[in-house]
Amino acid sequence: MKNIVLLAAVLSLPVQASCFVIGDLKGYSVRQNDKFIIDKDGISSQKFIVEINGEQSSVSPNNMNCFQAGSLTLICADIRDSGESTIETWAIYPTHKKAVYTKSINGFNEFNGANMFVGTIKGTCN
Repeated sequence: MKNIVLLAAVLSLPVQASCFVIGDLKGYSVRQNDKFIIDKDGISSQKFIVEINGEQSSVSPNNMNCFQAGSLTLICADIRDSGESTIETWAIYPTHKKAVYTKSINGFNEFNGANMFVGTIKGTCN
């Protein structure tokens, strides 16, 4: 029942297409290979295109299925039949020129773990 309510809430969101260029991601990560010890991490040279557009939402570069979960929030997932999964969230804060990115990885042995980064909105795609 909770899933139906959540799905109905997501589907009822007004769709307002927005596209942002995100860079300078800094934060923390943990990996199974490093015994899940929290460590500083970042993605300084990579830029991401985060397009918020209802069911056509996407993040590039990535090959995940994404959907809009709030007015400026995306959830992206790659869930494989063999049980591996990668889940990402993107939350955009235009008035602060910031974005929050999280990633959870499970089923990939030493790569299992998580990331939590804050990035800078470098511009819009329009």
